[in-house]
Amino acid sequence: MSNKTLEGELLPATGQTQNRLVTVEDLRVKLNSAVEIAFLYGATDWVRLNHPFQYKRLLMRFDDSTSLENRRYYH
Repeated sequence: MSNKTLEGELLPATGQTQNRLVTVEDLRVKLNSAVEIAFLYGATDWVRLNHPFQYKRLLMRFDDSTSLENRRYYH
């Protein structure tokens, strides 16, 4: 991956690093959302095995006593 724009100008290294950090954070947010949706659709074993920390958080957030309507998730 080069450090150049389409016009061939060099990009400052800090700007490129900042863009990558934003992209990584955006991907992390999207992954967390996808894991939560998988959990809500019943893929609890998959979430437990592949995302154990998020599984624990989701269990505390969406316990069995909460109905789907009260979870603020509608499909």
